[in-house]
Amino acid sequence: MKRFRFRLERLLGLREAAEQDRARSLGTAARAAAHARELADASARQCLAAQQQISRALGAPLPAGLVSSLAASLARIATTRDVHEQASSEADAAHSDALTDYQQAHRERRVLERLSEIRRGVHEVEAAREERRQMDEVAAQFGRRQQEHS
Repeated sequence: MKRFRFRLERLLGLREAAEQDRARSLGTAARAAAHARELADASARQCLAAQQQISRALGAPLPAGLVSSLAASLARIATTRDVHEQASSEADAAHSDALTDYQQAHRERRVLERLSEIRRGVHEVEAAREERRQMDEVAAQFGRRQQEHS
């Protein structure tokens, strides 16, 4: 039987390598998005805690300088929170893009794998037919020899 050879095997190997590369990129993007989300959540908790602390402090009479300092601190904390939220949104977008790229690479690889499976099936059917034909030919020759010797 002739050995099956998929002519696009090299391309399939390249698609597999591309898919693995995209999977690594997806993993990196997922970790970056999770880290950015953790920073954003921590900043949001810090901002909320600062707001609550300032609200409690404003219940009593405070010097004007202290109120100004608290307001500046709260503004700085809010700015940090906003920066972390923006970074988290960008990381989520990068993760989404990486996921899309990975899914596309996976689809491209699967198309070639399916084509290989189909061609392998066709090859096996043709090889079985050829083997049957050869066996029929051997049986026919054997039958002719038997008739000649009878």
